[in-house]
Amino acid sequence: MNTSTTGGHDARRANAYALHLELGLPVGGTVPAAVKFASVTGIDMGILNVAACKVAESGWACVIAIYADEEAAAPHWYLAMMPHAEGVIATKVIPAALGDDGPLVLMTEDRRQQFAVSECGRLIAVPVETAARQRRSHRRAAKRIAATAEALAPFCTGGPTPGDLFVDSSGNIRNAAPFAA
Repeated sequence: MNTSTTGGHDARRANAYALHLELGLPVGGTVPAAVKFASVTGIDMGILNVAACKVAESGWACVIAIYADEEAAAPHWYLAMMPHAEGVIATKVIPAALGDDGPLVLMTEDRRQQFAVSECGRLIAVPVETAARQRRSHRRAAKRIAATAEALAPFCTGGPTPGDLFVDSSGNIRNAAPFAA
């Protein structure tokens, strides 16, 4: 089975790296980015609680790709979780392309807030740009993410690596995929 096109762990890793890059974050480097990426099949309160605790403890934002099922090759939707003085903010977001070459931004589903990666690698609220509200910008972002994920797919094979973490349906953090890749 070719997991880069039919779903599975390798396709999810390629998608996470693609979103990471398209948001303007470098992969690797000496300073880790303050935005982390995760993926789950479906989401429930157990998963949300574990993720919120990790975000609150670490101070890092997390973008979670929510997949419809184990075989899905692309996320059904995204959830952004960000630390806040009062706890953790969680909101459904849609990647948006403001231009052909610039970094993507994340627009909330209600189109009232927009988030971007700052120069220091943090996910921050920025003024809403009209272009980010348009469905056309969401389609362009989805195409860019898919194209980057496809280009990265050959480098994202071989199953989980030591740094990969997964949250299972019970909210337990594991270091191995909860399904066969």
